[in-house]
Amino acid sequence: MANVTDDLLSFFPVLSELSIKAGAIIRRYYNAPLEVELKADNSPVTQADREVETFLRESLEKRFPGFSILGEEFGETNKSSAYRWIIDPIDGTKSFVLKTPLFGTMIALERDGAPVLGSIYFPIQDQHLIGSAETGTFLNSAPCRVSQTARLSEATMLLTNPRTLIDGEHSERLARLARKVRLVRGMGDCYGYHLVARGLADVMIEPAALKYYDVAPMPPILEGAGGTFTTLGGDFDLSSGQGLATNRLLHEEILRVINGED
Repeated sequence: MANVTDDLLSFFPVLSELSIKAGAIIRRYYNAPLEVELKADNSPVTQADREVETFLRESLEKRFPGFSILGEEFGETNKSSAYRWIIDPIDGTKSFVLKTPLFGTMIALERDGAPVLGSIYFPIQDQHLIGSAETGTFLNSAPCRVSQTARLSEATMLLTNPRTLIDGEHSERLARLARKVRLVRGMGDCYGYHLVARGLADVMIEPAALKYYDVAPMPPILEGAGGTFTTLGGDFDLSSGQGLATNRLLHEEILRVINGED
């Protein structure tokens, strides 16, 4: 186990350096007028997304030439290695376009097909969240732990899109949970998961439409902070399009509520 931990820790300074440099690119665009395009799935993309991913792909390829790379904007580069980088250059492009600073650059490292290390950098706050089950999770080098909230009536629930409470196939499931918690807030995308990892919120839930690069960093980051990440059914399936992050103490009760068992 020590060897695994040391191996993963060796990636921390590299990801910190590259994330900070990517953040400088993002801030340049953030403070200027943006041209926004719509992709085939109707999601927005900007030149900042493309430039950040290009920078990260080229930098990671140079430092780890044997590793595969999968990115949101430019697809996959396959290698024979057991390792693969997963890149989401700006998770929360809609927030970025709205000048709302709740977006981040996300990088995950897979080993043998499973994410083992997650990194999220918030360029406007200059905060870097990074972690794994083996190493623990850290925000700007300080250890992070999930909350110790054990009562659902005292919990804070986050979700990216408040509209999911009123329409869509999961609206009643989410509404059941929203009625039982203390507070509901719309802290979107990666920012919500980071608040759970830091112990500032207790549950972050996204019921549908997530892509693999949207969620790959979340399991290692949350596990390193003492939390957990599953589907709304409680399974570990990063292809489901769903995300449920909790402090672990509340996880089983939340699953019962959203699945109509409580």
